[in-house]
Amino acid sequence: MSSAIASSVARPATREGVLERVTQIMDCFADAAGPLGLEEVTHATGLPKSTVFRMLRKLHRLGWIHQDERGYAPGPRITRHDVNAEHDQIRIAAAVALNELQLATDAVAHLSVIDGPVIHYLDKIGGARAASIPSRVGGRVMATEAVGGLAMLAAMRPEEVDDLVDRQHRWHPDQLTALHRDLNHIRRNRGIAVSDGLRLYGGISSLAAPVRGPHGPVAAITVARRGQLSTAVAGPLLLNAVRATGRALHLLRTA
Repeated sequence: MSSAIASSVARPATREGVLERVTQIMDCFADAAGPLGLEEVTHATGLPKSTVFRMLRKLHRLGWIHQDERGYAPGPRITRHDVNAEHDQIRIAAAVALNELQLATDAVAHLSVIDGPVIHYLDKIGGARAASIPSRVGGRVMATEAVGGLAMLAAMRPEEVDDLVDRQHRWHPDQLTALHRDLNHIRRNRGIAVSDGLRLYGGISSLAAPVRGPHGPVAAITVARRGQLSTAVAGPLLLNAVRATGRALHLLRTA
């Protein structure tokens, strides 16, 4: 057999071997409770330490592995896929409730999640009214500037709120006091955050409530329309929607 043919035959096996070693290394992190050291990965895979080090370094450079003083952990490429999958799951869980809420209120229904100090819109159902509300799927706004964000903040512990908003900018103590006063009002209002369009520039009224999970809010549902939006009418419908979404999400996660 010529050297060229031998080389072409050998390459696939080499690539398969590399993929097997990468898989062995990545599998170590699947059930890890925290970062792993080089020795731990070497022991778990049974591979030579120099091979593990070289492959971890390459995986780190490509974003599949994160490294800090504690060791190695899943990198941003993996965690980004996890977040996207979680958002898809939340969107699926809320789909029926969002559509029913939009039809029942004749308002624009939104689904959002909190991401640090901002909220991220995952879905928007509005029918003919959709264009009247200046929001978009994929859009981001500060959590403290939207009823959906305020509803989720009100469902958190005060110290969690302080940590999140502090990432935005250094708040004056008086500003934090005013924010917590508003959040306490939302808690007393069955968790519903309200914005009265009749008093605000732009004339958009909106209500929002959190979708609650076992460890805090996982999302918020908002209804919005120009002009007046009756809290007495839309409020109970909104609460039914977030409860239905919470139940659907629980079923998806435990299936």
